[in-house]
Amino acid sequence: MSYKAIVTSLKNVRPHSNADRVQLATCHGNQVVIGLNSQEGELGVYFPSDGQLSPEFCKANNLYRDSTLNSDPEKTGMFDTNRRVRAQKFRGEISDGFWVPLSNFSFIKGSVLVDEGFEFDELNGTPICSKYINPATAKVARENQGKKTRTAKTSIMFKEHFDTEHFGKNIFKFEPEHTIIITEKLHGTSGRIGHVMVGRDLTWKDRLAKRFGIKVQENEWKYMNGTRRVVLEETSGTQFHDPTIRDKAFNLFKDNLRKGETVFFEIVGSESTGAMIMPSVDTTKMGDKEFTKTYGKTMAYTYGTEPGQCEIYVYRMTLTTEDGQSIDYAWDDVVKRCNEIGVKHVPFICKTTLTEIGMAVTMKTGTPSFEYNDRDAKDEFERLVTLYGTGPSTLDARHIKEGVCVRIEGGLHNQTFKFKSFEFKVLEGIIKDSGVIDAEEAQG
Repeated sequence: MSYKAIVTSLKNVRPHSNADRVQLATCHGNQVVIGLNSQEGELGVYFPSDGQLSPEFCKANNLYRDSTLNSDPEKTGMFDTNRRVRAQKFRGEISDGFWVPLSNFSFIKGSVLVDEGFEFDELNGTPICSKYINPATAKVARENQGKKTRTAKTSIMFKEHFDTEHFGKNIFKFEPEHTIIITEKLHGTSGRIGHVMVGRDLTWKDRLAKRFGIKVQENEWKYMNGTRRVVLEETSGTQFHDPTIRDKAFNLFKDNLRKGETVFFEIVGSESTGAMIMPSVDTTKMGDKEFTKTYGKTMAYTYGTEPGQCEIYVYRMTLTTEDGQSIDYAWDDVVKRCNEIGVKHVPFICKTTLTEIGMAVTMKTGTPSFEYNDRDAKDEFERLVTLYGTGPSTLDARHIKEGVCVRIEGGLHNQTFKFKSFEFKVLEGIIKDSGVIDAEEAQG
């Protein structure tokens, strides 16, 4: 669960609509509030939302709201004692993350930050930032450290899902000819099930035979079940949710996967007890009357399910060889296999290329002939991803999308990046403030 600050330059510096002492700018597709002295193209450091600045960094730069905690007690900053980087609104404008000039790191002896794209959480031994985890979640994570036992045998064929990087800071990886798949990102608990080769439990007869040099079968094909990080013995083991939701998922795929296939999925809705898999949120704390009018005072991520029911949606499938080499299925093949098995896949939104997006931009401007312009195409691409990732879920208009996943297809290993909507990040912060334990973060 990594969180890093990143060296980046400011784009689209512009006036704030309702404040004359600050400006707005864009970092990795996110709008941030910056000082009046900052300029277009200036290099600095961006801290994404849902992070936590270090005490050393806040003190040195007088960022604490409580001035007694700053190096200069005459100066007052904007951060509470938890030093949390939030998604919020500042005088009616979105502030999604925190940007500072390079001069804010001059207090660190020997620090040099010059390369755009450099990511870090410490500099020359000085802590700078980390992922924000609320105290309740951190307590559970500490209590479970060292207590987790893998009740199923491990297998090099049963891979964990990679950490999905943020779309905004990876847009440079998209080339004009790449096939791009955009799907809805669902807010639930993740799981994986694989039909993989594992070591057999040898009987005493097998062990005796081996001593006499007789060859015995030491491996067998089995179905392995897991959460994001933990391997379970079918559906037993320590879990943060009602195990019946994983029973349902396991029974969907058992005896239906080919040898070497692993399926990655999201479980959404509620547990059999009626408790929501992901917590509901009080929308009134957003301070946005229109939002509350649209989605209600309490918004639950139901995805069209009834109380006490859950649904499983596949977002990725792989084929892994016995020596641990994996190949990602193309999206069309994921859809085909889901249809064959009789399971659902996450909602598909669109399939495109940067070339197609660039052509659409040209047509809007009325240019008589098409000539690809990478900057224009990527600016429009960012706008489309924000549009697709915002607003009501395609599965249930009673709540918002978490965001979208943007996937580059081609080659043996597809690349997938996530975009979370601003509204979701604000609500996620409200839930953390309420002290609810985040099961995914508690598991690590």
